[in-house]
Amino acid sequence: MKSLARGVLLSAFFLTGCARPEPVKTVEKPPVPSAPPVPVVAPSWKVLGPGGGGSHFACTVSPFNPEIVFSKCDMSGAQVTYDGGRSWRMFNLRTVIYDFEFDPADSNTVYASNTGLYRSENLGRSWRLIYPDPADIIAERMVGDHAEQYFETKSGMPDGLITQVLVDPSDSRRIVIGLDPPGGVNPVKGPFSSIDSVRILVSSDRGAQWSLLARLPGREVLALFPGAWEDQPDQVKVLTDRSCYQLSFSGGAAVELGLPEARIRAADGGKGKAGAIYYVLSNFRQAGARAEGGIYRSTDGGHNWSQVSQGLLEDWQITAQLPYFKTLAVCESRPEVVYLSAHIYIDEIEWMPNRPKRDRKFGIFKTDNAGDAWRWVYRASEDSIYSRNLRGGWEDQSYGPEWGESPHSFGVSPADPDICYVTDNRTYVTRDGGKRWEQVYTEKQPDGSWRSRGIDVTTTYGVHFDPFDRNHLFISYTDIGLWHSFNGGKSWFHALKGIPREWINTTYWLVFDPEIKDRIWTVRSDCHDLPRLKMFRSGAIARGEYQGGVAVSGDGGKSWQVSSSGIPPNSVCTHILLDPESPAGMRTLYVCAMERGVYKSVDDGKTWIEANSGLGERPSAWRIERSPEGMLYLLVVRSIKDGKVVDGGLFHSDSGATSWQPVALPKGVTGPNDLLCDPRGGGIMYLSCWPYPLKGQESGGGLLRTEDGGVTWQRVFDEQAHVYAAALDPQNPDIVFINTFDSAAFRSEDRGATWHGLPGYNFKWGHRPVPDPRNPDQLYLTTFGGSVFYGPAKGVAEAKEDIEDGTYLRWAGMN
Repeated sequence: MKSLARGVLLSAFFLTGCARPEPVKTVEKPPVPSAPPVPVVAPSWKVLGPGGGGSHFACTVSPFNPEIVFSKCDMSGAQVTYDGGRSWRMFNLRTVIYDFEFDPADSNTVYASNTGLYRSENLGRSWRLIYPDPADIIAERMVGDHAEQYFETKSGMPDGLITQVLVDPSDSRRIVIGLDPPGGVNPVKGPFSSIDSVRILVSSDRGAQWSLLARLPGREVLALFPGAWEDQPDQVKVLTDRSCYQLSFSGGAAVELGLPEARIRAADGGKGKAGAIYYVLSNFRQAGARAEGGIYRSTDGGHNWSQVSQGLLEDWQITAQLPYFKTLAVCESRPEVVYLSAHIYIDEIEWMPNRPKRDRKFGIFKTDNAGDAWRWVYRASEDSIYSRNLRGGWEDQSYGPEWGESPHSFGVSPADPDICYVTDNRTYVTRDGGKRWEQVYTEKQPDGSWRSRGIDVTTTYGVHFDPFDRNHLFISYTDIGLWHSFNGGKSWFHALKGIPREWINTTYWLVFDPEIKDRIWTVRSDCHDLPRLKMFRSGAIARGEYQGGVAVSGDGGKSWQVSSSGIPPNSVCTHILLDPESPAGMRTLYVCAMERGVYKSVDDGKTWIEANSGLGERPSAWRIERSPEGMLYLLVVRSIKDGKVVDGGLFHSDSGATSWQPVALPKGVTGPNDLLCDPRGGGIMYLSCWPYPLKGQESGGGLLRTEDGGVTWQRVFDEQAHVYAAALDPQNPDIVFINTFDSAAFRSEDRGATWHGLPGYNFKWGHRPVPDPRNPDQLYLTTFGGSVFYGPAKGVAEAKEDIEDGTYLRWAGMN
């Protein structure tokens, strides 16, 4: 079975540890059932990039064929491989997926859960919603700064996140789901839930009808175990973060079994020849000279638990900094085999004697004897892999082991304990029980560049084209900085050389000199994910805790130099604009900085001065644009200051940023996100807007158009939509593209009077549409979490949508 503490999805940790490895024991492998047929996938958009780049989770290996694996990320996309990780295909089910479950009686059937429960009967080629019933849905809602998705139903069926799914092995028509409490997102404080109980629902007819089985204490459903493992097919065992219960399908009383700790973070188990074994994981705590908590095992159905931490605490003294274990996973058919994610501070004695006494380690422990003894099977520190058994990818090359940190989740083959997929900011696999590990997210090319295998977990801001070389283009990224390609996007090189380590996280934008070959300016920062409101909640931007600035390259991005004199080093710089009428060698440039405003340079970026007259105090300057007539426009985004949400706004300057004046926006429009000027001039502009919740629905978003420079505005796209940015066809500016956070991108051929969705593209969190200047029939779509999509500017007409019969979905009928 699978388990995953939801907290793992919401944060990343650097984890540590070190111990001398023991010899790996050989085990007899059970027979692997014959492979089901691999589905044929219809044409679709291509995803470009080096692969990887962000947190990945919840690998689920088919019990019928270990080459078939489902996985997902916390930024809405999911992937499936049919060839053991040599290639992956992305699919999208409206929001972040929390669990996958194979039907034990049908090798082609798999379930996926998030705010709904989906079933595929062709190994993930297409999906159908089975909970809630599509006929019961009033509307699909997308509300909040991240367009959080949920279904509103006529019957009021229980909502919330479906974090665990069980298909009963004794009767595959019986499905059990665990729902974490419904919640919301406070713009200032973040996610919340006022409910302190989870709900367990059951269907006896493959999801046609559902009934509430129980409400149980807890905030997270961690695991569902079939009663058939204990010869009690009428029961199911449920573990939450705060409770353990045995439930009866026939209406018997719920039996509380108890937990060894008041709070657990993960649970898993399996049934082997000797019976069922269950494990729970809690945080260690110091009790005098002893360490309590950690890993516990039960061999009597959860009635009694014993601590099984042998080998995890023997090599260091108990201190205030106890080891931390993030999650674990069990081989379902060989439950004595367990993999454990470790984060440990260790007293260095032997491995690195020249390092400071305290050192941070992370990696993977494994037991082959149900926790009676543990050993390292992968061990690393921030700058070294001690176990020397990982064949890594570009992330290890560019950043070292610290980028991967400790595993977020494991996917152990139910049939073969030697096969285990691991996800952190990378995805890698062992096929020999941990002797060797190999990454499965990227491919290195003969020239040293990298190409994605289909796992792409990266936020992208723009695609940028070298005006002197049609095959040279850049992608500006969150988390992985800046990449460029010299073969039209087939493979990619990391553009990091010369960038201060504090800046390598995010490249928000770049600009080429239109007359001097290979001269490029970029703006970078270690603050990612802007302009989303969550980045202002901590107050770190206002306190100046992030770093950033301007870098310049004279060799086409192969190397960089800092060029930020006059811009404080703790500035979060998000956009840069070049005045094309300024002279080569003495360019006028403008830079936006969050909560600092605008900086201007008139000497090619060598020095900068503030240009904030008329903007007010600490403006959250996001983007600056220039109309064909030379008018400057500045977007100030919505932010949080002193515990309150502050509206964004729009300003203009006809004096080269010497002074600024506000541009009036329609009532309720407080979240401008992007501005696009029609190249024909005449005051025609498009304003992409982020909505704001009002009485349970969104308002003030969508797309606005002005034909008089912002004196008046007309709404040309739904105000409930989270429109990130717009673009115009360079050959026909009457053709407008938009990308949204609402699982769709759109095209209008009449300046926004009518719209059509781009078929085949349905990534949840979309960013910017970018027409391909080299091929006017092609379009790039940047995303928040799925790298860059590339495909026909009218969409892929023959593409099959991931969700079948989606008439209940928000944009149904717009293709």
